[in-house]
Amino acid sequence: MPSPGRYGTRKKPGTQNQLAILKEQLRTGNLKGVYLFSGNERFLLDYYVGEIIKAALKEDQSGLNLVRFEGRIDVDKLIDACDTYPVFADRKVVLVKKSNLLATKKKAASRQEKAETEEYFSDEAGAYSEPAPTGTEGKAREALKQYIPDMPESTCLIMVEDSVDKRSGLYKAIQMHGLYIHQDNLSEDELIKWVIKGFRQSRKTIHTNAAEYLVAISDPDMYSLRNEIFKIIQYTGDREKVAIDDIRAVASVTIKSVIFDLMDAVAARDRAKALAYLDDMLYLKEAEPKILAMISKQTGELLKIRLLMDRRVPASRISHYFPGKHPYALRKMSEQAERSDSAFLAGFLKKCAECNYAWKTGKMPARLSLEMLFNHL
Repeated sequence: MPSPGRYGTRKKPGTQNQLAILKEQLRTGNLKGVYLFSGNERFLLDYYVGEIIKAALKEDQSGLNLVRFEGRIDVDKLIDACDTYPVFADRKVVLVKKSNLLATKKKAASRQEKAETEEYFSDEAGAYSEPAPTGTEGKAREALKQYIPDMPESTCLIMVEDSVDKRSGLYKAIQMHGLYIHQDNLSEDELIKWVIKGFRQSRKTIHTNAAEYLVAISDPDMYSLRNEIFKIIQYTGDREKVAIDDIRAVASVTIKSVIFDLMDAVAARDRAKALAYLDDMLYLKEAEPKILAMISKQTGELLKIRLLMDRRVPASRISHYFPGKHPYALRKMSEQAERSDSAFLAGFLKKCAECNYAWKTGKMPARLSLEMLFNHL
């Protein structure tokens, strides 16, 4: 599988600069004392955390110099772990995940309520498994904020948090003495390049159109895509080229993949297929309101494309009316709009609104109103 390589982030320039600084530190081995990570792209977060641990511990495989905390923590134990010098090594790493020490007050309060009835445990080797400690979040934050400037140079503290309050004194202390990186999901273009690179490293080739399709139907996180790539590699065996049919054969069914098929059935006015795909979406545990919202959105976009086609707008120009739309999705929608007419699409969109009104006013159960929607095909 490909490493993240140059596909770092699509966030603000400041975030890009922070990532460039981290990569330079990893290259030279000149690490900071504290690192803070947040964001929803867990694959990249885990990758960079792993690279920092490798750079800090080098050849040390004993596990004695890697201490893990997860969930709500006793800040005194955390500080004690950071104060303890490494065993037969130059550096030690203290890894903290989801401590909630940097969350906004509102989110911290929510976690506090949950902690009253739950204990947070980690099954990772070397982890501290503690129930929620007594005391306030504010005191713990303040204690860690005051400690960070005096932390031993031999300690590398890594924190991975769900949310970060940039107004907090703890965050500012980390910014002053360390590095903060926020990593959200990559853009679709970056994911497509990463998918192609992944197959190439396994000595397989995939056409850009097929890579676009895989990204379009998959969840946007890299762990999900990596699992799909592994399955496709196994499925294709010794065959070098990967085709869209291979992806269709083994890729996990997602709401994104089914909506394309469902709208194909709508465009073809095939009621039986549309109902079958509706069952598939319900099997995926998607809520009826979300399904209806997706159908309405797709129908509205199909109508927009059909009207542009009726005005003789060139295909090369239609994409300008859908900025950010995935190339595969736009091609698929254009094919569907080509098989429909504006009157039918406008009528179907109106029926979507009527369906929404029917279940919201209690005139009809949500599922029945969805099934009735396809009676108009």
